[in-house]
Order: sequence, then C-alpha cells, then structure tokens
Amino acid sequence: MNVSEVLVKDLNREIKVEVPKDHIENKLLSKLEDLKKTVQLKGFRPGKVPIAHLRRVFSERLMPEVVEEIIKDSSKKALNDRNEKSAIQPKITFYEGKPSEEKEKEEIDKIINLQKDLTYKMVYEIMPEIKIPKYDGISVIKKIAKVVKEDVDEALVKIAEENKSFEDRKEKEKASIGDQVTIDFIGKIDGEIFEGGSANDAPLVLGSGSFIPGFEDQLQGALVDKEINIKVKFPDDYQVEQLAGKEAIFETKVKKIEKPTKTKIDNDFAKRLGFDDLKKLKDQISEQLEKDYESISKSKVKRELLDKLNLDLDFDLPPTMVNEEFESIWSNYIKEITDSGKKVEDVIKDEKKSQKEYKDIAKRRVKIGLFFNKVSEDESIDVTEDEVNKALFEQARKYPGQESEIIKLYQNNPNAMMQIRSPLIEEKVVDYILELVKIKEEVISRSQLLAHDHDHDHEHSSKPKKTVKKSKTDDKTKDVKKKTKANSEKKTKK
Repeated sequence: MNVSEVLVKDLNREIKVEVPKDHIENKLLSKLEDLKKTVQLKGFRPGKVPIAHLRRVFSERLMPEVVEEIIKDSSKKALNDRNEKSAIQPKITFYEGKPSEEKEKEEIDKIINLQKDLTYKMVYEIMPEIKIPKYDGISVIKKIAKVVKEDVDEALVKIAEENKSFEDRKEKEKASIGDQVTIDFIGKIDGEIFEGGSANDAPLVLGSGSFIPGFEDQLQGALVDKEINIKVKFPDDYQVEQLAGKEAIFETKVKKIEKPTKTKIDNDFAKRLGFDDLKKLKDQISEQLEKDYESISKSKVKRELLDKLNLDLDFDLPPTMVNEEFESIWSNYIKEITDSGKKVEDVIKDEKKSQKEYKDIAKRRVKIGLFFNKVSEDESIDVTEDEVNKALFEQARKYPGQESEIIKLYQNNPNAMMQIRSPLIEEKVVDYILELVKIKEEVISRSQLLAHDHDHDHEHSSKPKKTVKKSKTDDKTKDVKKKTKANSEKKTKK
C-alpha cells in the first residue's frame, strides 16, 4: 500500500491511497479458500471444489465485499500511520477530476474486475491538538441559598393546589373546567383498538392539559353516565411514531364528576398524602428544596466554568463539525418558531445577524464538546450501562403510558442513545474538573439564586436569547409530589 499527501491545510487533509491489484486478488483467494470449506455445489464433494471453479461462480458476488473491506482497512491504516484521528467520516472518491457518478462507476468496475490497482482519494478533517489548561489557575464562585420557612410555606401551598380536595357534584350538574371527572375510555384508529389507548376509572382534571389537545374540551358540559365519542388528532410530533398525526376516536363514559373544594393544610392533609403529620411533610419539602437549590447552584457553577474554559481553550475547530452543529441548532430554532404558529420573517428581523449568533453558539459547543471528549479519554471517565439505563428510564417516564415504546425508540437509534449517554459523561467530566479548580462559596438570597440569566441562554440552548427556559425550581416540589402520590396510592390499596 502506498499513501501520498495531496493537501495539508489547517485541519483539512487530502491523501491518495494506492493498493496493488495483486493484494485485492490475494484477498479474494483467501475468501474463496474459506468458502471452499463450507460451500456445497452439485457434482463436488464438500471441501473439494476447485478454487478456479469457485472463482467463476462467486467472484462477481464477493469482489464488492473484498474491495469494501480493503478500503476500510487501508484507510484506517493510513490514518494510524499518519498518527491522525478523523473528526468526520472521510469522503472516498475513485475518480480524479470533476465529480461524476458515471466515471466513479467505471473506475469501481475496473477495480472489481482487477483491470487496475485500487486507487482512491480520502478527504477528511483531523481532530485538533487540545491542550489541557491549568485547572488551579481557574477560580469560580458557587452561589448558595439557604431554605427558609417562607420557601417551605410557598411550596406547601403549591402542593395543596395540585392535590385539591373534590366533592361530588349534584345530580344533573355538568362538568366544567377545574372539575375532576372519572372516566372509562377505549381509543380506536380506523375502527381498531390501539395499544395504550384504553383505561378504566381514569381521573382527569378538566383544563389540566393532561390528555392530548381537544380531548378535555369535549368533556365540558358532560353529565354522569353520559357516553361520548371524543374525536381527536394526535400531534404530528407525537412521541409514539405510529400514532403521530393520526385521527382517533375515544369511546368514553363519564362515571363521576367532582368539583374542587378549598384544601385545608393541616395534619389530615399531610396524612392524606401519606405522611405522619404536617411536620413530616414540611421536613420532606425542606429536604427537597435543599436538593433543588444545590442543583441550581451547581448549574450556575458549571455555567461559569464553561465560560472560563471557553476563553482559555484555544484550538482550531473542524469546519464540518461546526457547520453540522450550526445546521442542527438553526433548524431547531426555525422549527420552534413555526411550531408556535409564528412566521419566521416576523421573528427573525436580521437573518444574517441571527445566523452569526448561532454560528458562534455552534463553535462554542463544538469546542467544549471536543475538550470534554479529550478529558474523558485522558482520565478514563465513562458511564456504566446501569447509569445509561437509569437515565433512559427517567426520560421514558416523561411519557406515561408509552414508556416501553419510548425506550425502544431510543434503543433502536444510536444517535438518540448518544443523547442519553453524552450528558452523563459531561456531568462526570465537570465534576472531575470542579474538584481541581478553586471554588469560593457565596451565600445569596433565594430570589438571587432563582434569577434567570437570560444573557447566557443562547450559549447553552438552541433557543433564541429571548426565550425563557423553565427553571428547575418552577416545579421545586416535583419529587415531593411524586412521593406523596405514591404514599397516597399505597394507602388506597390498603
């Protein structure tokens, strides 16, 4: 094999690889020898078929596979010999000159028919050399807020609001927004029942948005024992692909209608949620808030660390990686605009300026991502399959009733699974670096901790600057709610 250099410029590389046709023929003969041991042909005893006959019968079928394997092995060896690591999938071309599918095919046919040596060009971008900064020269501030009584009381009120007490409506009273209805339903598409679309004794608070759009609206004005055929269309981007965009009919029966009543926050309320008394409930809320505040503090420290790393890190970025990242976040941005029902031209007043902003985001993401990969490789930082599976299950839990479908969707899509794995590795890398940098703690108020830093949104999200991302503390008591619900269900079963 002979490798010659065609282009070396910044991170761009173009090399020419030549493999003698004798090597291709030897590879073919090796495959035929392996085939001879197992193939059965009429008129020949097993293992006794002449190689020349096997070549006449199987050469045309085996040669594309032989050439493909040689290209794979030779391109890998070429990179290893040059001590280079490709940042993108190398582009292989067989014809020198103006690109032409016809000419490419002619060249490949000649190679397969052993009429010429295997010669191809490989165009790629290499990974940059990344120098690790001195961590002891980096200092960050960890802002901390303490949980106070007012925080607990506010969270307690929110829990009470989401765990409202209900009492039966009078006979002939119709269901309205805020009421809780208990329903049986059977979902059908084209007259056929579909998996996950049926339930009995399902509680639903009208106006909660728990069901797909249009479902709850059609229950307003319903009466007990009334049977309704609810017609809805699943959103085009629905998480279960086989249901997305489909029209469905839910044969629904209303079994109970209850109106909300004011919830009194006392020991009885706490017991109803599965706690011994109100104090125990408050203790649980306080504990959860401490975890939430710590999570936000760490998030802010991470942001500051990334900001400083972004300034300290200085290396060339593979252009294709940057362009692919830009295309991804820009298309997501455009999709968010159109999905919201707005026109792109109404939101983006200066497309050139906006694209530059998002190109800068892409560069930052690629830079930090390459650096994290370097650290994870150097320090052997990885995640276990148990950690990945746990994160996958947490993602699937966001879609009640479709957990198994969501898990399958991820498991069958390597890129999707990488979206689960990469943040886990990133968190471990950040934790590793935070152990080495200087951290100064600063006590601040709750409002200061929860204050949203809009100026940094665009650097960490595909969303525009003005988009307000939901804070982790918008639902500060989410884990408390889960626990209270679980406790309540346990008591009910007893």
